[in-house]
Amino acid sequence: MRQTAAITGAQFGDEGKGAVVLEYLKNADICVRYNGGNNAGHTLYDQNDKEVKVNIAPSGIILPHITNVIANGCVVDLEVLDDNIKGLETRLLISDAAHLIFPYHQLEDQLQEEAKKKKALGTTGKGIGPAYADKVKRTGIRAGMLRKPKELEERLREIVEIKNHEFERLYESDKRIDAEDIIKRLKPLITRFASAVTDTSIYLHQAIKNGKRIVFEGAQAALLDLDHGTYPYVTSSNTTIGGVLTGTGLGLKAIGKVVGVAKAYATRVGEGPMLTEGEEYSAIKQSLEKLTAGEILKVMNGEIEDDNYDKLVSRHIREGANEYGATTGRPRRVGWLDLVALKKAVRINGMDELALTRLDCLDGIGKIKVCTAYQQKNGERQINEFPNDQEELIDFEPVYEIFKGWESTKVIKIYKELPKSAKEYLRFIQDFLETPIAMIRNGPKQGDYIQTKDLWR
Repeated sequence: MRQTAAITGAQFGDEGKGAVVLEYLKNADICVRYNGGNNAGHTLYDQNDKEVKVNIAPSGIILPHITNVIANGCVVDLEVLDDNIKGLETRLLISDAAHLIFPYHQLEDQLQEEAKKKKALGTTGKGIGPAYADKVKRTGIRAGMLRKPKELEERLREIVEIKNHEFERLYESDKRIDAEDIIKRLKPLITRFASAVTDTSIYLHQAIKNGKRIVFEGAQAALLDLDHGTYPYVTSSNTTIGGVLTGTGLGLKAIGKVVGVAKAYATRVGEGPMLTEGEEYSAIKQSLEKLTAGEILKVMNGEIEDDNYDKLVSRHIREGANEYGATTGRPRRVGWLDLVALKKAVRINGMDELALTRLDCLDGIGKIKVCTAYQQKNGERQINEFPNDQEELIDFEPVYEIFKGWESTKVIKIYKELPKSAKEYLRFIQDFLETPIAMIRNGPKQGDYIQTKDLWR
């Protein structure tokens, strides 16, 4: 049996990692969030099917037996964390090396996006990038300073003065941050969270020695990784497996297995390439039209010419699966499963197995497509690997394998009871990626899954 498991996103985020993490946590002791900040959002359902949304808090906060750790690879907005855990009885530890997010980071995020105009990245505006930038510039404030409130206040005053000067000179903005207002707002939170701050690297190392079972929970996903994603349309942290090590202070042998989470289709929030999307992002932002009864019938029958069919299917899935960002509320871009991109995620993470989520959202669709290569629009070249240079993708379009649809996968708990065409689809994915599927989720709530192997083996 494995002692630890790293759960990582294998697409562009929003794959339903929280629900997968919860299944692993049923037989674990500790949940560790190792990267990102409150730009991530997990929608969870507790044992009573009550919906709980978290951003920076680990998913284990809804399970009383779990100790939750926010490790050093994260950036933490204390106000958001306080909101995440409100009303919950949870054991929480925060790394003394995790960096803190302050209101000046959020303002800086907004000013940067405004300055980029048409080249804006579509960030969440939560201050994540500026907080990581301050970390790299060695001007950030770490959680360890919560235990030294007077020093923290003085440091905040110094930084706010510098930031206000930068806002005026770099962005020609008259917007200002008031250091005393920040201090006043944060004082009760500093008092509350100071006792949770510790060297979590030592804590986790000792927990492994003591035989505790640990789940490392990733935020965002492989194709948004700062180094390996669709740069510059990426997040500000390492979302891939290396981020587990640098983000926790543990060694390579601490990772028992790597589980990639992917949807049975593809979604993305914000700018950046997505070859299989059914409806152009510009159209999504301008209009969120509902499908008519006639259009729904065409989707169900697999009719209509391809471009319009893909567009209607993407709308159908967005409506049926509520594909809107848990953190931002923005409509997600929806498209067919891209195995070229997924193959890269499997490779760079060394994924041992996959958890495939929301298979049920493809129920009733007449024909299902899956991308297996990229073809240059002029027909000259075909590529089978996802490139690092996202600009290269502009001249390419997806090559699809087409599968017959199926009626319904909902409620099913045993793999052999799935419709024949759904099993053919799943087998094709496994064979193409040379990676077994250990879990198939066919709904959003706890218990909505089919387990094909022991999760901890």
